[in-house]
Amino acid sequence: MENQQSQNRISRRQFLQIASITAAGAALAACAVPALPAAPDAAAGAASAAPGAEVQPVRIAVGGWAEQGTKDLLTNTGFTEKTGFPFEVMLRTDTKETELARMASAVQAGNVPYDVLDFEDELATSFSQAGYMRGLDDLLPADFWAEFPDAMVENHKIWSTYNGELFRVLHNWEMPYWYYRKDWFDEKGVEVPKTWDDVRALGPVFTDEANGVYAQTEGMIKGAFLNVYLAWITLQAGGSPFDVGPEYETSLQYIHDLLHDDKVLNPASLQKDYNQQNADYVADKVAFMRQWPFFYDVARSEDNKAWFDESKVQIALPPAGPGGANMLTYAAGWGHGIVKTTPNMAGAEALFKHLIDSETAVEAVKTSYWFLSARKPVLEASEGKGVAGPLKMYSDAGALGVRPFHPRFVEALTVIEDTASAYLTDQITLEQSLAQATDGLAKLG
Repeated sequence: MENQQSQNRISRRQFLQIASITAAGAALAACAVPALPAAPDAAAGAASAAPGAEVQPVRIAVGGWAEQGTKDLLTNTGFTEKTGFPFEVMLRTDTKETELARMASAVQAGNVPYDVLDFEDELATSFSQAGYMRGLDDLLPADFWAEFPDAMVENHKIWSTYNGELFRVLHNWEMPYWYYRKDWFDEKGVEVPKTWDDVRALGPVFTDEANGVYAQTEGMIKGAFLNVYLAWITLQAGGSPFDVGPEYETSLQYIHDLLHDDKVLNPASLQKDYNQQNADYVADKVAFMRQWPFFYDVARSEDNKAWFDESKVQIALPPAGPGGANMLTYAAGWGHGIVKTTPNMAGAEALFKHLIDSETAVEAVKTSYWFLSARKPVLEASEGKGVAGPLKMYSDAGALGVRPFHPRFVEALTVIEDTASAYLTDQITLEQSLAQATDGLAKLG
């Protein structure tokens, strides 16, 4: 992947420093997650502009990192020639809060800023519950879900469906990988950890506190970093942090042990974001870590050219917790949806159908890794290049669980982060942390 793409992906991760969506989130009703409905034939959906009618450009809003790739994709696949609709690629705002506020104001004013939106898990939950997005089931081909692995189908059920309607189809499917220093492991004569107990044992092997070297590092600062790690570990335990059940209790105790007793995880991780975490790794301060796919490009960037060697950035399956081998990690996603109140519904439907088409999806991943997912023809077209190789390995191994969900996700993650952080820094006991988390989540309804 080119360096500019790498920088764009890094910027996108910086956008994830979110605390909460408070006022808008309070208006969103809690929901039970329904089963994903069967996809009907898409023949009823609009396919092209009406002959002789004035044709308005169909507007799609994307993050800055995806702007050029989306333009190239729609141009290279002949969207306008096939449908008669010109297109305009717009930039969305850079955080979930600002995009939610932007949409809420636009809907109230009757002037939506775009027709199709590329958006993440958290906004999919918020927008669908607020009634901002059009249901998409009637636009899907009858055999659409056959191209998706079970884990991606399940993710759509949980994160992209509300009250029996699908509101988003994923094109981007990313998961935290387990990066490790194969050169260090070979030098020490130790195996890559397969279980939590194996991880515990590596503190004495790699950690040298006097020189700032630790077996493991993390990005755990509050504000959409700590909650990601908590969700990842609790998934490995077989549960969700939002249940505040025995799995979450086990996970909190495990993380506390890694930080304080086993001397595995650098305690400074609680104050680090992903860029600082990556800096530790390329500074030879850590033996292994959980990180998103963008580190694959960071390690190979021009800035790290003198440091990089393939043996320093190997990827293995994460170590298994009590949840077993099918809950080693989870994927988060971005996908396309249609604004319900768009005045250009015909154009929006045509663009959406074009974007989810199998042939377009294959061309998309050739255009940019932003369009990489575990959709079968997409993985085949990727030929195992770049992060497509680890994605296929994880998918083939059945290692993916579903990202822990809460209907008021961003508010709930703030509760979890605040109460967990207080325990992990020894300000309160484990029992107090669990009680405060239970009480805080209960107040959300």
